[in-house]
Amino acid sequence: MENTAPAPKADPIKKARSKVYNRYNAASLAVLFQVLIVTSIVGILQIIVTAVNVANMAASGDVPDKMSSVMSFGDYTMVVNGIAYIFANTLVAILMLKFTKTARLRDFIRKPEMNAFHVVLAIFVALGISSIDSIIMNLLDSVFGSSNEALGELLGSGLFSDKPVAMIGSILYIALIGPITEEFLLRGCVLPMSSHVSARAGIFLSALLFGLMHGNIGQIFNAFLLGLALAYVTVKSRSIVPAILMHIANNSYSVIMSFVCMDLTEAQYKTLDLVTSIVFAVLGIVSAIILILKYKGVDDKAERLPVNLPAPEEDIEKAKTPANRLKYKTIFSTWAFWLVVAYAIFNSIIMSFAGSMMQ
Repeated sequence: MENTAPAPKADPIKKARSKVYNRYNAASLAVLFQVLIVTSIVGILQIIVTAVNVANMAASGDVPDKMSSVMSFGDYTMVVNGIAYIFANTLVAILMLKFTKTARLRDFIRKPEMNAFHVVLAIFVALGISSIDSIIMNLLDSVFGSSNEALGELLGSGLFSDKPVAMIGSILYIALIGPITEEFLLRGCVLPMSSHVSARAGIFLSALLFGLMHGNIGQIFNAFLLGLALAYVTVKSRSIVPAILMHIANNSYSVIMSFVCMDLTEAQYKTLDLVTSIVFAVLGIVSAIILILKYKGVDDKAERLPVNLPAPEEDIEKAKTPANRLKYKTIFSTWAFWLVVAYAIFNSIIMSFAGSMMQ
């Protein structure tokens, strides 16, 4: 006898929770994919470069003083990273938005709903955050010193190169390619994907992933605070253009200071760094106060980004979970988020070890 009993209906509570979980998981997956693609591209190129260097040395009978000289891109490290970033960040942003049907990247590359004066203030906020972080890092040099040493060596390998292509490529990567493509991924993709329930939760998660993505204990805190500002301005302006300008200004300032301080003594460098950090920290705090007074806090109901299929109020109610618990507890329960955390911890250890070897 044929069984004609109706199929059991899906549990609405589990369905609602699953929808929230899947979207937060996708946001972390975007960063995870970026890390894996960049690592793969750099790793493959590293194998090729190492093989060529070993073959050339074998043919000439040379013996390298250090194995690192064989396994290095030399002055072109930043150029290689720039190539990987252009491909990985842009590809992941477009494909993840399309796959999750969240939005389109071009929805966020638009004229900002924020006037030019307030965008300039936002730029000062970004510079202020990095300046405050610089002061903190100097005070805690015993903790972050080795990691910062490795990062400085890595960045300096191309910036101060006598090879024009390497120097120009490194400047472009740090000041333009990195900021633009990271904004495509973090504020153009991760932010809307993680804002389906709450814009505030989206700001928090996108900033946290931005910090972890840097994989360097000396940068995670600064990137997290900067990420909060970048995401806040994106939500208020409904465009990633101001965030791109903030990010470019922040990174360009670092490049300029690197060249300005190149011929200074250590004492002169520390004095200049402290003075400029204090000035920009004060300007950043004042600018942040003005922007917050003007644009206020983020209203979850009124300020959702232009995302497809945002979680409706009835879905949130079906989840039978308090709103804040639904947002933040779900973020920390996703497996992809903890894989990004694992990457950040592993890479931070590697950077600290590399820095300690240089000292």
